[in-house]
Amino acid sequence: MKVLITGIGGFAGSHLADYIIANTDATVSGILRDLEKSDNIRQHNGKIFLSHCDIGEFQPVFKVIKEIKPDIIFHVAGQAFVPSSFEFAAETFKTNVIGTINIFEAVKALEINPRIVVVTSGEIYGETFGLPALHSEQSIPQPVNPYAASKTSVDYIAQTYKKYEGLNIVIARPFNHTGPRQKPSFVCSSLAKQIVALQKNSSKKILKVGNVKARRDFTDVRDIVRGYWMLSQIDNKTNYIFNLCSGNIFSIEEIIALYEEITGMKFELHVEPKRLRGYDIQLLAGNHSAITHSVGWKPSIPFKQTLIDLLNYWKEKEE
Repeated sequence: MKVLITGIGGFAGSHLADYIIANTDATVSGILRDLEKSDNIRQHNGKIFLSHCDIGEFQPVFKVIKEIKPDIIFHVAGQAFVPSSFEFAAETFKTNVIGTINIFEAVKALEINPRIVVVTSGEIYGETFGLPALHSEQSIPQPVNPYAASKTSVDYIAQTYKKYEGLNIVIARPFNHTGPRQKPSFVCSSLAKQIVALQKNSSKKILKVGNVKARRDFTDVRDIVRGYWMLSQIDNKTNYIFNLCSGNIFSIEEIIALYEEITGMKFELHVEPKRLRGYDIQLLAGNHSAITHSVGWKPSIPFKQTLIDLLNYWKEKEE
């Protein structure tokens, strides 16, 4: 079995490669926008065939897919940072939306029929307005930022290509996920990196934060990518859209309290205006009963363990 992972050098893509190599006999290939940025997969040197490719351009995408002829495509690549989607809206749409169309059109042109796991986002749903009414796959998307709008477009385009072009597509809608290798622009990783620095160099234990009241449904990235693999193996003749989430909701304040419990430290919080976003969703949470019913997937890694692993990741990286 031949697998192609777009964005293999990124946060989720590299963990997906880890999972597939450790648990299957599949031959793994990957697309990187920059071949020099492959630190996240250096442990697999010699085990992965890497291609340099900007997925926003059709011909390079076509060339890679023609060469590999994968049985499964995991489309994980994309611009995923919400603030950047405001600053670089056109680039976000080119990468996320046009990149997805390029993959579909390449598959059509080559007349092949790989399973395509398309990763969109729980962010497409917008605000969760109350508990226990967590977002299900039937919730109507209400995106509130360019990133979410781009992923909503990807989601609808994937549905269109499945229904009317016959492509073998499954759609994964992951909610917030974190873990080792996540960029420090994301909150759990940002806090972990700051804490590691404070443990080394500072008598004043000050954390720079934004909106600490925001609440999110967090899952470990390693659970998320396990879900991606399970979705690649199912018969999707009926249900083919699935939330991946935990249903466990934490405010940023509660995450900081967990870090205090783990480290034995007490932090003073400094709210930085640049970290406050007027478009922030206050609560975003999902229901994963559909994927649990279909393939038995549910999160297995406790959130506290995820935070411990994040701290250890930054300790090793900063050494």
